[in-house]
Amino acid sequence: MLNIFYTFFIQINSKIISMKIVVASDSHGDYDSLAKIYYSNQDANIFLHLGDFEIPIQELNSLGYLAVKGNCDYIFNSILPLSRDIDFHFGTIHLEHGNLIHYSNFENYVTRTNPKIFLFGHTHAKMALIIKDTYVFNPGSISRPRDCDVGSYLILNIDEKTYEISYVFKDIDNNIIDF
Repeated sequence: MLNIFYTFFIQINSKIISMKIVVASDSHGDYDSLAKIYYSNQDANIFLHLGDFEIPIQELNSLGYLAVKGNCDYIFNSILPLSRDIDFHFGTIHLEHGNLIHYSNFENYVTRTNPKIFLFGHTHAKMALIIKDTYVFNPGSISRPRDCDVGSYLILNIDEKTYEISYVFKDIDNNIIDF
């Protein structure tokens, strides 16, 4: 697993106040939607993709997404890891696609990875919950949602002083999706 220390924060009057993380998954070749999300969130500090993007990695990298490989990314992207951990001063963010998770033992699986935030895709359905001290999110699918009729992605905001995590799901037109 790759460990990277990021210190990307929005600054106001030289004071760090929050971090904005955009999380997408399961775009299945829809480069235009990924680009739309990227250009609609230029104030984000980091863009993450949880796999099944099905486009050449160079195209995904051109938009600044850090990604893991999904079960449909075997043609273009064999060099990507199946999971990765990103270390921040508030804790670790774990990324994986989700196709290797044993969902009958999901809580134990998340607990064993021991991150502050656990991100996964694959199910094409949005999820937000807390397991013990871990925030668990699935952004849903941008192009092929199974839980509603519009694609979705996730925005996480982390307060620098309190480390409180807030989130919102949005569609590709940047409208908030009630969840």
